Amino acid sequence: MAKCIQINSKDLEINSHCAVCGVSANSKCAACTLVVYCSKKHQKAHWKQHKNECVSYELQIDSILGRHLIAKRTINPTNIIIQEEPLVIGPKFPTSEPICIKCLQHLKRSKSTVESLCEKCLWPICGTGCISTINPNIHEDECNVLEKGAERIAKNNDYMYDALTPLKCLLLQFTDKNKWNCLMELESHMEYRGPESEIYEEINSVYNYLRNNYLSGGEFEVSSDLIHKICGILDVNSLDVQVAGLELTGIYPTVSKLEHNCLPNTSMSFDKYGRIYVYAARKIVKGEHINTMYTNALWGTRERRAHLLSTKYFKCKCKRCSDATELGTHLSTIVCNVKDFCKGNLTPIDPLDDSSKWECDRCPTTVSSDKIDAILTELNYVVDKALQNPSINSLENALSKLEKRVHSNHYLCFNVKHTLIQMYGHSMGYKHSMITDDLLKRKSELCRDMFFVLNIIDPLYTRLNIYTAVVLYELHLVLLESAVRMTDNKAESKGMRDEAKVLLSKALDILKNEPEGSPGFKLLQAYKPSSITF
Repeated sequence: MAKCIQINSKDLEINSHCAVCGVSANSKCAACTLVVYCSKKHQKAHWKQHKNECVSYELQIDSILGRHLIAKRTINPTNIIIQEEPLVIGPKFPTSEPICIKCLQHLKRSKSTVESLCEKCLWPICGTGCISTINPNIHEDECNVLEKGAERIAKNNDYMYDALTPLKCLLLQFTDKNKWNCLMELESHMEYRGPESEIYEEINSVYNYLRNNYLSGGEFEVSSDLIHKICGILDVNSLDVQVAGLELTGIYPTVSKLEHNCLPNTSMSFDKYGRIYVYAARKIVKGEHINTMYTNALWGTRERRAHLLSTKYFKCKCKRCSDATELGTHLSTIVCNVKDFCKGNLTPIDPLDDSSKWECDRCPTTVSSDKIDAILTELNYVVDKALQNPSINSLENALSKLEKRVHSNHYLCFNVKHTLIQMYGHSMGYKHSMITDDLLKRKSELCRDMFFVLNIIDPLYTRLNIYTAVVLYELHLVLLESAVRMTDNKAESKGMRDEAKVLLSKALDILKNEPEGSPGFKLLQAYKPSSITF
């Protein structure tokens, strides 16, 4: 059932009476906003009747897209489109990071540390009394299976964390038939994951571990094919879930049917129990496809499409991927260095063809796809080296090298700039009050360049909200320091302070729905005291 949210006086003019008793009411159904209630009790009582009309989407099947969701009526911004509990939730898949088997927190393991172990299965835990905030019984079912090989695994310290979430999926067939049937209906793309594929051997190691230690003989014996299918379902359908500081994997049956778009029209959040909420990030009209994003918004088109093809088995053809300039951001653009004087923009002739040649917008030069790959490999090394032990000088030098080869808005430059703006003003010897006017201006330009890109590739703050908040916050600090120095022009100084106030307010607003314990939530808490300045 959807939550209730308060409505304002304008909404009351449309519908202001409880759907159950008819009295004046001011809490509307958060999912559809079509009906109001005087109390949660009446909302619950009305749910059986209301739930069919409340759902704002319908499932459609297409030969190319497969199963996908479209809006069956207009959905307004911030409306809840989907809310559901996970079929299964567990440690990130794949992962090799040690976690507490009971609460799923990361474990810092060392040879000198004496670990606590689960009294039954002997897997490492935080300590006695450890309980998951998501579900106190989250470890119960698998513990009965893991107990089978407990002594051998503990003796050899042979804990394979990759196997835990597939095991949780597998056990649904014994613990919850409805969830199991729902899980088995999800796409696995086994046609791409056969013995000749790279992924096959990786999953085979998971199967062999489970079979050799826990699943051979008795009621839990399963085939290799089933484990491969379960892992395929996980790879294709699972979401990264951040709950109370945990990094988990979850499968949500309805949400898994959302198609991909590099400019998604929805945003997502999770509550402390792992329940997901999908919101409309903007107005979605009747008949429009409802979508999300399954790759990194800060990657270039080649990298995004390659990732989607290798993990989700499709080639994205969205508006952003189809535009050689990535909507004018030039996030993937290479600099033409023919005879060292052209400096035009090299972009793919056909951005949807991975082997397409790249052409210059100033001269007749074309460059092969392989050459572009070689350039990016070389420059990735420059970035990785600069970020290993970053300093302002090393980052500025790396950026100078990059901008001779790629557009200043290129995603590789963006990575360096993001670190750089957090060092200017905060590093020893570079505090805002200490740096020169030129360096203050330099930081301002970097922030504004980054915001230009972010505002185009994530205008609704659905995927890069933390990046955007950091940029706005750092720019607000620059403006405050600049305002202090503007002693001879009070009007301009006031204008800077006013802009800084707006930017800080925007940064806080972008982060306001971040789940407790998440990096975004911690950032919000760190930024809030700055509002006292105003």
